[in-house]
Amino acid sequence: MIKINLASSGAVSASSPLGASLGISSDGFISPDEARKEALKRLVLLLVGPLALYIYENQNVPAKVADLNAKTQVLSELQNYNAKQAASVAEIKKFKEDEALIEARISALEKISKDRQREIRVLDLLQTVIPEKAWLTRVQINPDKVNIQGLALSDFEVSTFLEALTKSVFLMDVNLVSSSEVNQDGVMLKKFEISCLLERPQ
Repeated sequence: MIKINLASSGAVSASSPLGASLGISSDGFISPDEARKEALKRLVLLLVGPLALYIYENQNVPAKVADLNAKTQVLSELQNYNAKQAASVAEIKKFKEDEALIEARISALEKISKDRQREIRVLDLLQTVIPEKAWLTRVQINPDKVNIQGLALSDFEVSTFLEALTKSVFLMDVNLVSSSEVNQDGVMLKKFEISCLLERPQ
């Protein structure tokens, strides 16, 4: 039996309402049933907090975990998507670099082709317009200039040849650089040199 000393000043008397509520008898003792009830009340009060937390966790934590798992999966999918896109971007970049290289090579080949075509057209022109009594001894074709050297029987053939070159659409700024007489095998000939500019490629 629990014995409580109620002799001190300010102690709760058994006849007071508080003493009655605590199960204190008139002789100052608490009954075992009342003590067990009081202990049970305190135990219940102690367990209310953890129990409420446990209930809260059971109600909310699974949803939070599911939401976290869903977001983690979305993040993983986005990371995979970004990785694939990065690979695609790298492939596109390499493709563009290869395309630029191919275009540069094609452009160079086209330029070479145009240059050759210009040279062929110039040679065809020279063969077409050169007078019968004149012939060429040297033809030098540079990227933008043509130098022609040859011999003719007279100044007439030289001037005729010069006029024909001037009328050509393939040549520009046709000039007679020099004209002189030379004796070749006992025959007096006109040695001439003509320079002109090539048309600019389109």
